[in-house]
Amino acid sequence: MKKKKQISPTVQPKQKAKPKAKPKPTPSTPSDVEYQQLFDTCVITTAKVAEVDKIIDEKVVANRGRYEDISTMVQAGGVLEQPRAFSTSSMFRNRPYYNAFSGAAPQQLANPVPTVPEPLFQQWPTRPPDFSLGFKPQSNLMGLGYMCQLAGDFNPVAGSRIPWYFIACVHYLECSFSFKKHLHNGDPLTGYTVQVPAGRPKVGHPPPFTFEESAVDALKLMGFDKVTSWKLPFILRKLEAYNGFGYFKFHHMNSPYLWSYSNHYTKGKYVKDGKFDKDAVSAQTGSAVILKRMEERGLIYIPRF
Repeated sequence: MKKKKQISPTVQPKQKAKPKAKPKPTPSTPSDVEYQQLFDTCVITTAKVAEVDKIIDEKVVANRGRYEDISTMVQAGGVLEQPRAFSTSSMFRNRPYYNAFSGAAPQQLANPVPTVPEPLFQQWPTRPPDFSLGFKPQSNLMGLGYMCQLAGDFNPVAGSRIPWYFIACVHYLECSFSFKKHLHNGDPLTGYTVQVPAGRPKVGHPPPFTFEESAVDALKLMGFDKVTSWKLPFILRKLEAYNGFGYFKFHHMNSPYLWSYSNHYTKGKYVKDGKFDKDAVSAQTGSAVILKRMEERGLIYIPRF
C-alpha cells in the first residue's frame, strides 16, 4: 500500500502586533482656554474682599505711577538719569528722568505728578462709587461695568507695552511690594542679586541700585520688552511661571499664587523648595484674584483672545 502523501497545513503568516497607542503628553501648564475659564468663573471669598481691596488701594493703585514709569522705560529702551531714592508712593515725588536714545537729552516721563498731593481717585467723578463688599459695577451696553464711566484702562486690543498692573503683580509676588528689593527675585537693592538670576542688574554702575533701574533690567531679562500682545491667558501664565508650575504638573491643582482667596483654591502649598504640604493653606492673596477684583471695580480691563 502506498502511503498517502501528507500535506502540511497552510502556514498562516504571523500577524503584526498592533502598535501601542502613544500616551498623550501631559500638558505642563494650563491651556489658554483653561486660564480664561478660571478667571471668568473666579469668585473671591466674601470674607477676603475687604483685604483684597486694601491691597489694591494702598499698594497697587497708589503706586501706579511708578509701574507706568517702568513700563515706559522698558518700551523706550531708556535708562534712568541721575539715580535717586524714591518714596514708596508716586504721589509724593517727581517723575524720574530717562534717556530713550543714547546721545539724546534727558526727558521727563509723561503725566508728571503735582507737588501738592491729590486724592487717589482724582480723575474720577466727584463722588466715586462705594467699593463696599456688596459693590457691583453699573452695567452698560458693552458690559464693562463702571470702568467706561471712569475712563480707565479700557483697551480691548492688547498692545505691546507691559501693562502696569502686570508689573504690580510681579512686584507683589517677588518683593511683597517692597521698593527696597530687586524685582528679579526679592534680593536687597543694596547689592547685586545673589539668588537666580545672580549678578543683576547690568546697568553700568555698582550698587546700590534704584528700584526702577533694576526692574527695567529684570523685565528685559525675561524678554517682556519683546512681547507684542498682552492678553489675559499670557498674563496669567507668566505670573504663575514666577513660582513654577509644580502645582499643576505634580498635584493637579490650581496655584495659590494665582487663585488664593477664591473658589479655585482651598489648601495645599509648597512650604519650601521641593516640600509640598497638602494641608498648608496660603495666606497670600492670589495675583489673579487681585486682577479679577480690579476688573470688578472697573479699574482695568484685560483683553481676552
